[in-house]
This record gives sequence, structure tokens and C-alpha cells, in this order.
Amino acid sequence: MALIELSPENPAPPAAATPPPAYVYRRAGLLLAALLLLALGGSAPASPLLWRRTGVVPLPEAGDFQLFDGRLYTVDYSSVPPRIRARTTDPVRELWSVPGPPGNQDQPYFITDASAGLVMIRTGRSTTVLDGRTGEQRWRTPHLVQRLGDHIGLVQEERFRPGTEYDPESGEPGRLYGSTSDILHTEPARSTSLSGVDMTTGRRLWSAVTPGSVSAQWLGPERGSVAVLSADRLTVRSASTGAVVREQAVPRIGGRGPAWFEPIADVLLIHYGEFGEGGRVAAYAQDTLDLLWQRDEPDSQGSAVTCAGLPCAKSRTDLALLDARTGALLWRPAPGDDLIAFGAGSVLEARSSSRPLRIADGRTGRTITDLRFWMTYTSSPRADAYLLTRFEAATRSTVTGMLRPGSTAVQPLGRIPETTGECRADTAAVACRAPGGVVVYMAYAPLRRAPRP
Repeated sequence: MALIELSPENPAPPAAATPPPAYVYRRAGLLLAALLLLALGGSAPASPLLWRRTGVVPLPEAGDFQLFDGRLYTVDYSSVPPRIRARTTDPVRELWSVPGPPGNQDQPYFITDASAGLVMIRTGRSTTVLDGRTGEQRWRTPHLVQRLGDHIGLVQEERFRPGTEYDPESGEPGRLYGSTSDILHTEPARSTSLSGVDMTTGRRLWSAVTPGSVSAQWLGPERGSVAVLSADRLTVRSASTGAVVREQAVPRIGGRGPAWFEPIADVLLIHYGEFGEGGRVAAYAQDTLDLLWQRDEPDSQGSAVTCAGLPCAKSRTDLALLDARTGALLWRPAPGDDLIAFGAGSVLEARSSSRPLRIADGRTGRTITDLRFWMTYTSSPRADAYLLTRFEAATRSTVTGMLRPGSTAVQPLGRIPETTGECRADTAAVACRAPGGVVVYMAYAPLRRAPRP
């Protein structure tokens, strides 16, 4: 989520380097899996019978890997520039190997997406798009690209007064501005250009200019639109044409304009305090932009807990889940626990952002699935499920399971003998880092998504 300062009083914090998530599916129709689920439930050890090892991919420690739609992508940072490779997973076979764009692992450098025949690579605040079949570069921009579906992307370009570029060698104090390129400035942006681009060619499909800085968030394929927050208004634009679908004036509160916003469920939460600080929070309906509720939040600096994808009230010592439509307090997790959105109507409660504890009902806090047996959870790009792992010292192996929204139990997958615990998952494969490389495992049948209850 990019956090963009919308007024000259405060500098814009940097964009978060969170690679977007990949789909993982449940294997349906396999009798053994059904028996394991019925007999063992959410806390049972896994059986190795669902796994088939397909190969090992060499990768040095200075490397990263991702799974997207049945392909394994690796980035080798020991090469200059880093080398990017694409492989099939069944069988493991190299498709192409190309030098990546300039950069290194000291800056954000990773594959953010690979779908619809394209591979997106982030380097710093730049984006490079490769052809998924050959690895050939399609186009590149010095700005971040927010993907809006398969064929359209969104590019933001802030425009500053000439001569305001900041010299990092000077060490001069003062506030800095800029969130859409690698160059910082000593004055706020004069305007921001939003452009819809063709993901295949980089060609601009539409453009719109707004005074000052803005923040833009994709509202998903169901709505097909982008929400844009500026210093004085909230606007929803069509992703395909840029046309204004609806617009709402946003007031200043306490002499300050809005600082950042986030789409949560079917509302837009606008925050008037800087990220991580206290201030007024206002909720607007995504479909109408009507104001639903407002509340003041205390300063939460110093708190290590996380609330992701949910409306929460957070202080330095406390966290509470709120009703998205009314702002009413629903329930509080145990002290020190994180809350993460997990499908419709449920919440993942975790400890230290890595240890899963349970799946809880979003409205009541009632435990749906006990996850204390598991040690780690990992989401993949575009995922609607989590890969769970647990290391067993007695067998020197890692037990794996799949947890998807709507399910009341973990689907046991199998044991992986050689792994460090860093794993990725997609529709039918799991790849885990092991000494010297990445080991790829396949399920005997695709992990299809089961019908939602």
C-alpha cells in the first residue's frame, strides 16, 4: 500500500515494498485428503502421500524465488545485474534466463507479478515488464506500476518545481517530499498525473492531472475502478477509461487535510494523522462515497502489533476490531497478537506476524480453527489461502498444510525432508528453499478451491 502525503505540512512516507499475493487452491475430490480432514482436523500431522518431488533448482543464498501460475521464477543477486530465470514446475525445466534490470538486493528488487504472459519486476521505485514466454523486456518506467487486472496498469507521476531536487550528499536537514520516483524534493509536489497504461506495451490509455499529491488504490475487478484521494476530495475513476464515476468532497479536520487512505471490505478508511500516528479516521462507502462513521484514534507509536486488511482501533497498548459499516467495537485479540483479514467474515490471529494462532469469526471473535500446532504461515501473491508449516525435530522434516477461507480445518499436504522453512505455493506446487537451492513438490492433483459454505 503506497502512503502518499496529501498536504504541504507533512512529507510523504515511502511506499511499502509488499509484493502483492498468488492463488493457492485446495485439492478436491481426493479420498485420502477427505479422510485426513475428517479424522485429523486442524491440528493433525500431515501425510506424505500427497507429494511428488519434481526437482531441485540451484539458487545461492543471495537469491529470491516466487511461484506464479505453475512457473518458478528465481532472481540471482550474485550476478551483476541480477539474473532472472523462469522454469516449469512439472517437470522442472528452464524456459529462459535473462539479465534483469540494473539494481541489487540492497534496494527493493523482486518479481511482483507474473500473469497474462507478463512478468513485472520492481527495482527501487522503477518497474520493468518482461515477456513471460521469452524473458524479453517489453517496457520499463522509472515509476511504480499498480496492476489493475491483467491488461491495465496505473502509473503515478508527481511533478515538482524545477530546482527542488534534494542532494543526498549535502546532508541538509528538513522535510523531503516525493513518493513516485527515486528522487526526493525539498518542496511538495505541484501536481500528480495518473495514467492508465497498456500492460503489454506501456502505451498510455488515459491521463488525469490533480493538484498536489494523491493516493490511488485499486478497488478490484468487481468494481473495475480506482479510488483517488487528494487534499480535498475523494474520486472514483474507471480503470479502463479514467472517467470519473463518482466524487465526494473531503473536509479538513483540525486544520489538516487527509494524509492517506485504505480500502477495507466495502468501505474506504481515510486517515487524517500520519501513518502510525493518531488522528481522525473517517469511513466512506465504496459504492456511494457516503460518509458512514468517524472516530478519533490515539497515538499508536511504539506498538508492534499489526492490523492488516481490517478496520481496527489501535493504541500503544491495545488493538480492537471494528465493524466496517458502523465503526462499533466488535472484539479484542489477546495482548500482543496481530489481526489479518482472511476471507469473508473471518480473521487470522497471529503472533509476531509469523506464528499462526487461530482463525476467528470476524464479528464475535469465536475460534473457528485452532492453529497452535503450526509454526509459520506464508501467503503467496494473489493468494486466498495460506501455506502452513511445522518443523519436526524427530523426523528432521517440515510438515505442510493448506488453509483457505471458508474452511474449518487445515488440509494436510505432506512432509518435506530438506528445507529451511521458507516456502512458496501456487495452484498445484510448493517450492521450498533447501541447502543449495529450491526444492519443488507437486500435489498428485491440483489443489482446487472447494465451494464456499
